[in-house]
Amino acid sequence: MKKVILILLSGMLFFSNTYAQKYFGKTYTPTQTVDQFYDIADVSKGYTVMGKTELDKGFRSLEKTQEKIIELAKKKGADGIIFTMEEEVFATTSSGSGTVSKKKENKATAFSNSTTTDLKEKKIRATFIKYK
Repeated sequence: MKKVILILLSGMLFFSNTYAQKYFGKTYTPTQTVDQFYDIADVSKGYTVMGKTELDKGFRSLEKTQEKIIELAKKKGADGIIFTMEEEVFATTSSGSGTVSKKKENKATAFSNSTTTDLKEKKIRATFIKYK
C-alpha cells in the first residue's frame, strides 16, 4: 500500500513539474480570445507588454505546449502573444583519439581525430501583450 501511494505521489510531482508554467507580469480580467504572433513586426496594433513566460525541456509536443501557453494567456487577460523558440547551448562535449604508426626505424607517423558537440536545449518564450 505504501508503494502505491509513493508511486502516485511521484507521478503527480513529475507531471506538475513537467507542465508547470512560470509567469512574470501583470494580470487583467480573463479574455476569451488571444491573437498569436511569431514576430514582433507582425503586431499592427499599439500594445504594452504585460508579462512573459518561458518553457524549456519537459514539453513533449510543441502544439500542446502552445495550447497551454494560450490558456495561461487567457487566464492572465492577454489580448495577444508573441511566440519565440530558441535553442541554447547548455554544455559542450569533446572526444578524441590518436594513433602512432612506426613503420620505419626513426620515423613515426601520427594521426589524431577529435569531435566537439554542443548540447542544446529548446526554449519556448511567450510575451503577453495588452492592446492600448
